[in-house]
Amino acid sequence: MGRYYIHKVGHQEMGSVNSRGERPARGRYFLVAKSCLDFFPHISSVVMNDKVIVSIIPMNRDKERERVLCTMDYHNQKYADIEYKGKNPRNEVRLYMNNEIDPDKEYFFKGDYAVFERFDLDGDVYYTLTRVTPEHKKSYLLQRILDDYDRRFHANAVIDTVFDFIEEPKLDEVSDVVVTDEAMKVIKIESDSLLSTYSTQDNNDDEENSFEESMGCSIFNSSLFHDLVMNAYQYRCAVTGKVIRYKEGNVDLFNLEAAHIKPQAHQGTFLPCNGIALCRDMHFAFDKGFFCISDDYRVIVSEKLKGNWFYEEYNGKKIFVPKEPFYRPLKIFLKHHRENVFDKFRQIRKLSTKSRNEVAPNEYELLTIAAER
Repeated sequence: MGRYYIHKVGHQEMGSVNSRGERPARGRYFLVAKSCLDFFPHISSVVMNDKVIVSIIPMNRDKERERVLCTMDYHNQKYADIEYKGKNPRNEVRLYMNNEIDPDKEYFFKGDYAVFERFDLDGDVYYTLTRVTPEHKKSYLLQRILDDYDRRFHANAVIDTVFDFIEEPKLDEVSDVVVTDEAMKVIKIESDSLLSTYSTQDNNDDEENSFEESMGCSIFNSSLFHDLVMNAYQYRCAVTGKVIRYKEGNVDLFNLEAAHIKPQAHQGTFLPCNGIALCRDMHFAFDKGFFCISDDYRVIVSEKLKGNWFYEEYNGKKIFVPKEPFYRPLKIFLKHHRENVFDKFRQIRKLSTKSRNEVAPNEYELLTIAAER
């Protein structure tokens, strides 16, 4: 049994076009009913124009499956902006469309049904999106559900059921991720906000703090961290520049991992500037302290390995650096790794309270973050 959100798309949402295939003059979106918001990631009604990232797998295209990071926005001037002077304050939640889920701005049309299915896997949430046209032989089932659930507008419903005509993806085979421009704007804003409070999080002596709080993840989690790091390093190892990958049909296997620079065991954040794409051998060597990375992005191999092929081949080599400054490893994280992991040759362990305070970024380092990026 699956969990579905069914939305019958309207004329205004689709850019007020009058015939399928007509080019709209403005942006398109799904207007999400507030009665159905529990289906999606939490979005605040009190934060002005709050935004969240939604990971969607479009199901109706004749191409390889991808996860697309989209934005869902709460336009809430009516309640959150006490100084709003306009005549028509908004109070609506929009899931904005883009060319990945709405090819050429003509894929969906008024009267179509947008069917989202939710998947919760190991703390991560994904959604599929399937278009069902009014001509589909099972569309009457969707309309019947809408009529029962939404007696006012007949356009929104959340239901637990089985739809044999809605395709389910093989989630472990959907690896490639598309980060839309709007999603990247949200990610950057959230990253800047977390970095501005990183010092107080890192200096907190309360051992009982939740892992999520100390990791500073509101929209950031292990899944988004992995997706952004892979995207930033173009699915190549930052050190070797190579990847072993086999991709055909529904099979997609590769030997890359998203490594934390400041380890999770040391309360390292899920921000992508604390990540680097490494093949499995390099990830092992990095976590055990065989090598570290300098502030100018060069590999420093432990002197204990002099004479070893690993030292000869990689010491002094410059790693691949993402073009987008937002993704580049921050010096405070590289410094932490050099001082607390490099040359240790042992399993990473949780730092003591004293150690955490000793390596917390100082005020000057935090003030220089913007300049580095």
